[in-house]
Amino acid sequence: MIILYRRLQIILLLAILSLPVLSQGTAVKGTVADHRNVPIVGVRVCQAGSANCTASDMDGVFNLILDPESEHTLSVTCPGFIPAEVEIDETTIMPVRITLVPMYLEADAWADDAELTPASSVVTRSAIGFDAILTDFSEFTGLLGSHNTEVMDYFAVTGAEIGASFSRFYTGFGIGIGYRYKEDYDTLVVDLNNTLFKLNLGYDMISSRRIRMTPLISLRWIKCRLRNYPAESKVPLENYLREKETDLRFNQTIAVAGLNLEYLMYNGNRGMSDYWSIGIFGGYAVKLHRKPWIRSDGNRITTDSAIRFNPLTAGISISFYSR
Repeated sequence: MIILYRRLQIILLLAILSLPVLSQGTAVKGTVADHRNVPIVGVRVCQAGSANCTASDMDGVFNLILDPESEHTLSVTCPGFIPAEVEIDETTIMPVRITLVPMYLEADAWADDAELTPASSVVTRSAIGFDAILTDFSEFTGLLGSHNTEVMDYFAVTGAEIGASFSRFYTGFGIGIGYRYKEDYDTLVVDLNNTLFKLNLGYDMISSRRIRMTPLISLRWIKCRLRNYPAESKVPLENYLREKETDLRFNQTIAVAGLNLEYLMYNGNRGMSDYWSIGIFGGYAVKLHRKPWIRSDGNRITTDSAIRFNPLTAGISISFYSR
């Protein structure tokens, strides 16, 4: 009888201890992100019809214990986003995934939950940009003349770049073509063509709704083709041999450590991409070899002279992104 009494006491004690747990209701854990699957910090998550609220942390994660006396509906709000409501029942899979849509997006300009791309997926980038590098060919003035070296003291190209980001790591390849300089000098024509090839490797340190900041290492191959030829269409043989037509191709490789900063926009791209951006780039350049590689038709030209560079480089770009 004593044993039975003690068992009843234990059962009663366990029942009393379990009452607070039962009264706490359902524990809900979830994440809040925007339409690009970027976590949103400080989102207010409340149980509808009550003051039972919490907020998302730096990773967009929240935890909330629902009051069993109130309706099991989450009211999710954040400044700048369209409010959302989520029903919680016995079929809800935890953690709950909530997507908030920015108010600046058009109604059909975002992907719903089923179409969201995970953060580790590939994002492609197509860009058109302008790059400027200050060069100095003064060491070649004695051989080529100032009329040639002065026009080579500024290297600027416009071109395209294609690339992709995976898990925030970015790789891109670009080619740029410069404005063709062509001017008469005495009886000669000075003709200059600039071309740039570049390989960009970077990491998206910041990838938010509006800002993309990417430290970059850019490997660049600079090509300058300098030509001098008679300005007249008919040239006496004696003059042609005396003036000696010039055709030199200067090649120099450099490495640039820099930062690319872009402002993202989601309207006005006319369906060309998911979003687009305007960006600026700044960096510090170093030569990968001291003397340039010079070639002419059928010849490899050697020299002890070098191309000098202003180490500060800059560029601007317009980019289009697709998931």
